[in-house]
Amino acid sequence: MRYGLEEAKKKLVEQLEKAVREPSPAVSFPVALRFKVPLIDMDPLDWLLGQKNDRRVFFSSTEQVLAVAGVGASFEVASDGWHGLDDVWSQFNDFMSACPEMRIFVGMSFARSLSGIEWDDFSAIRGILPAVEVLKDKQGCWLVANMVRGCDGEPFDTAARDILEKMYFVEDISRDDVLVVAREDVPDYEDWICSSEAVLDAFERGDLHKVVLARRVTFELDQSALPPGMLKKLIRMEGGDVSFFFSVKDKSFIPVVMDPLYTRQGARVVSRVIVDTRGQTTDKNLREHRVVAGAAIEVYRELCRSYQIDCEGDKSREYEVLKIYGDLNEGVIDKDFLQALHPAASVCGVPAEKSRHFLQQYEVFDRGWFSGPAGFLSKNSVCLAVSSKACLLEESCLHIFAGAPFIKGADPLEKWEDSGARMKNIFNVVHGVGQ
Repeated sequence: MRYGLEEAKKKLVEQLEKAVREPSPAVSFPVALRFKVPLIDMDPLDWLLGQKNDRRVFFSSTEQVLAVAGVGASFEVASDGWHGLDDVWSQFNDFMSACPEMRIFVGMSFARSLSGIEWDDFSAIRGILPAVEVLKDKQGCWLVANMVRGCDGEPFDTAARDILEKMYFVEDISRDDVLVVAREDVPDYEDWICSSEAVLDAFERGDLHKVVLARRVTFELDQSALPPGMLKKLIRMEGGDVSFFFSVKDKSFIPVVMDPLYTRQGARVVSRVIVDTRGQTTDKNLREHRVVAGAAIEVYRELCRSYQIDCEGDKSREYEVLKIYGDLNEGVIDKDFLQALHPAASVCGVPAEKSRHFLQQYEVFDRGWFSGPAGFLSKNSVCLAVSSKACLLEESCLHIFAGAPFIKGADPLEKWEDSGARMKNIFNVVHGVGQ
């Protein structure tokens, strides 16, 4: 039997209260409990956009037939730089081992640390276990509560119960218009040409083989938040396999296009790399695709005991991809595999570290979480992707990010126009912008 939201909420609160009343023996490890009640069918994203909380996340994958919207945090960990990855990952593992069904939703920076104040609340690495979720999978729709407590007999947190008591559902999230009062392009066209020339010089010296140079366009809006309907349209704009949203306090990160980094089920890892655009095959984009695919294949060769490569076509999206899959070597964990794949060639360049250092020198803004890994982690499965187009909503400012891939022989003016064209559909969502 499946319940309406109010009835499911009551049943979930009863389960939480029963768990809190039970004795809590002192243990040397975290305790995590997960409860779920069957729901009538609903859109998790619609539910999420109606909730008021300073922690909100959304993840969906059409391939995995999964959509999860989460509110609040029963567990949260952050680091101001990738230097803290070992400690953060250790805490992730503690909770994932305590309850394998739980998913920790994560966002990470492109660079090793953050410098832009607009990203302060996100941290370079942040992961949360939502207190309350609406989950939709192959089995149906569920209202879920996660409850944790630490060591030494600490009481269970009350975040899930508190959120459930205040939870409500907004049926109307129709789009409202906003007014844009100012626009800023970083870099401007002249600075873009200067950076582009530096890229081409690096190619001539043989230092780099590919670089993805990014732009940021900032709109100042006449209000401090986007209407829910407009936010929903941005989150689902491209209709790709993976959608993601992460909100901290009054700031929201919205990857508009997500390129898969890798997924894992058990020991099997899979990556997909775009290798050809049908109807637009040129020597330049073929060379670019070979460079990107080669970087990913090298990681699989090093960290997997075996790997295979298949070519897949998708007529509806008019591209072909290389599917690379393999089984991780014994002792290799997700942290190792992630560090080897990031920064991804599709959003950074080749060689990866040289390209990232180059971009830190020539890009005049902080990418933050744009083109950094984002998705979920669990004990038995992982899904991480990187954004190739994204938005950051910061109070009354909407920052839009997009990149343009350069290889030897690229035309800087053409790449400027291409990156602007990639942003245009976002401009069109915000009424009256970019016309």
